[in-house]
Amino acid sequence: MYRIIGYNGPLTKNQNVIYDIHENKYVDEAKLTLKDSTQIDDLEITVNKNNWLFTHNHPFETHVEVYDDNKLIFRGRLLKPTKEMKSTGEFSHTYTFESIEAYLVDSAQRFYYNYNATATEVLKHILKWHNKDVSVSHQVFLQKNDFEKSKVKHSVKIDYTNTWNALNSILIKQFGGQLNFYYDKEKGRNYLDYIDNQSKEYVNSITHNNPVIQIGSNLKSINFGMDPSNVVTRLVPLGAEIKPKKVRIGSDYTVDEDGSITGATKRVHGSWRDAVKHAARLMNVKVSASDVDAILNLIRHESGGFTHAVNPIAVLGQHATGLVQFLPSTFNYYAVEGHKDIRDGFDSLLAAFNAPSFLSDARNWNAKREWSPQGAPRYKKIPHEYKTKAHLKTLNKWNWPFPSVGEGHFMGSQLFGIHSGGEFRPHNFHDGLDFGSVDHAGSAIHAIHGGTVIKVGYENGIGWYVLTHSSDGYDIIYQEAFSSKSKISVKEGQHIRTGHVIGYRDTQHVHIGVCKKPYSWSKGFYGGHSFDPHWHWLDPLKLIKHGGQDGDKASTAKYYKESTTPHGRITIKSVNKDKDYILADKDMINQFGYIAKPVIFDSAETPADLLKKAKDYLNKQKKDFNKESYKISALELPQYSKFRVGHRYPTQTFGLVLKQEQYLLITQKEIDIPNSPYNSSLQVGDKATGIADYQVETNNRIKKQIANLQNSVIGLTETVPELQNNTDDLEDKVYDNKDYSLAGIGHAKADVNFLRHDYLKFKKEVKKHFKKLDKQLKDHETRIKKQESKVSSLSATVSSLSAEVSALQSAKSKGGKK
Repeated sequence: MYRIIGYNGPLTKNQNVIYDIHENKYVDEAKLTLKDSTQIDDLEITVNKNNWLFTHNHPFETHVEVYDDNKLIFRGRLLKPTKEMKSTGEFSHTYTFESIEAYLVDSAQRFYYNYNATATEVLKHILKWHNKDVSVSHQVFLQKNDFEKSKVKHSVKIDYTNTWNALNSILIKQFGGQLNFYYDKEKGRNYLDYIDNQSKEYVNSITHNNPVIQIGSNLKSINFGMDPSNVVTRLVPLGAEIKPKKVRIGSDYTVDEDGSITGATKRVHGSWRDAVKHAARLMNVKVSASDVDAILNLIRHESGGFTHAVNPIAVLGQHATGLVQFLPSTFNYYAVEGHKDIRDGFDSLLAAFNAPSFLSDARNWNAKREWSPQGAPRYKKIPHEYKTKAHLKTLNKWNWPFPSVGEGHFMGSQLFGIHSGGEFRPHNFHDGLDFGSVDHAGSAIHAIHGGTVIKVGYENGIGWYVLTHSSDGYDIIYQEAFSSKSKISVKEGQHIRTGHVIGYRDTQHVHIGVCKKPYSWSKGFYGGHSFDPHWHWLDPLKLIKHGGQDGDKASTAKYYKESTTPHGRITIKSVNKDKDYILADKDMINQFGYIAKPVIFDSAETPADLLKKAKDYLNKQKKDFNKESYKISALELPQYSKFRVGHRYPTQTFGLVLKQEQYLLITQKEIDIPNSPYNSSLQVGDKATGIADYQVETNNRIKKQIANLQNSVIGLTETVPELQNNTDDLEDKVYDNKDYSLAGIGHAKADVNFLRHDYLKFKKEVKKHFKKLDKQLKDHETRIKKQESKVSSLSATVSSLSAEVSALQSAKSKGGKK
């Protein structure tokens, strides 16, 4: 039997009976809705003026408890009161209570990032911040934790959000499991249990035979139907926020005009690709794109990209070391003058290219799974003049986009600024310079200034475009020249010199605009300043003719970052014929008409990926819409245990409604306490498990445990290179600024060593496990051989005995004849 008790505050111990038929305390209505662990339970009570609650109600302070016999099944706080006067003139008040899980909505999480966190670390961090933000009565403490010993780690980022969202959208989403929230009345404390999906408590949520939902027993009614409230037939998909990119400025350059070669000597964006190409050029080795891929494959398998990697297995008393795993004596044999540090990745690449067999070994690495330097060293020193800063001079030159034409001639409407013929523009202002296909013939568009390609994109009004940023601070846009992306011949992140071909014009003109940081082109464009004469636009004609502005010099900045303001979200227009929406199929449109809704797909980072996700969404919508959703009205009979939310219960077949026996997952339970306490309205979840399927699920959990172990090892192999990248970046900063914190580098290196130790430990444990299995297999084979030997021996004995018996029988026979 149900009872409802009220309290003036969360810590008040004085009880006030709101509903108890044994004490003649009644309410007009009381509906309790119990939900799964991802939602907050609620209770709605309607009382008249004779009830204690009518005059004792304070939002967030008044608390109630609901008991099923002596078991506490709900504790909540008053959310909102509603007052009503009925036609009879009688006053009544309705109160909505939310369960105390809602305490978790009251606190704000701070920014948190951990690249290698366990579930327990994340959970404790979240609860720590919650308990700092709320009063003692609202604090939550961790009780049971199935993840305490789990070594599974993920990269976790928590932005500024409330605790409830952090627990469900981040912790549960990344690590799995479920949270059980409850109140300990004796201690007066709120607790959480963090239950693993593999725990007995979770597995036992499948109830095999008590109660069975069946006709003629506890089933009152079952209905099914489809919910059209969320249908969308005109989907406007939105992808990830278009956030400013951090792009490394300068790295890989071709031969400069004075014959020297400059380029990358370390990893760029985590890749050795630029350094490999640069080392090859210096050592007079021609490499194709596939050759570079082969060398990167060799590096990946030999050292994982670590410059300080050391093979623990000695060969001829030496340990292979460095990026391509040279034996020290072999490295010394092939190293060139001035580059004899085996732990310097670039020095190792120069030595590798100095070995005549290196390129062939790289091409055949997958077949041989090893490489071995052969032949005499090709050079004693680098055969080219070697510089590292000469490119700064060449990048600062200016030239015409069509060099064969030069300046040519322009009409007024083509010129920068305010000129006759340009009156059709807002404020008569033109923010760039137009090179027409008639007055500036040619299709190949050459870079007017060297730099880094920051963006290759598409925008309404300007079509496909290329945005570059130079080392001396200029943003240069090439727009309105390309009908498709295929006409553009450069890629984002690519570093180009003056005169490099940007792409091929197939329209009437190319518009070139220039702006200088901090007033960048894209900031002006997205800020609506394209036709603003007061914005900081520059005249490309003057820049080209005068070779820039006075005081131009190369910046020492290593990275380009536009701003901290997101530029909207990715749309599908560029890959969907300039339309930002897609339609559902004709059947759905005929049934519901046009219903347009935007849907955000945060994980979609390209228009093509967004379009695919949007199509999948519409396909899934149609399938889900045709699924049957169930609502069951069932009696909670005394001989059965009561239905529990989050558990699954077996059913009989119900004719045309349920065509086969299933386990139905209860996701919500409504109890009409005063009017129908034995009748529960059960909401059944989307997932209905077949009678035999739970065995498959159990087996899948075992497979998942193995997968988690594998993912842990894979995660370490991914995290260690990332940390090594961070270490390299810190080392780069030290080269530029000797005062930079050495402690930061040491910490990063320590993290690398720590994770490498964990990785080797995992590897050792896995190896030990398989060694144990091998031993068991061998022991098993030995036992089988022994058994076979015994059987063979017994067979021989039996044959021998059979022969003796035959001889005796023969002798006996002969004796009988005599």
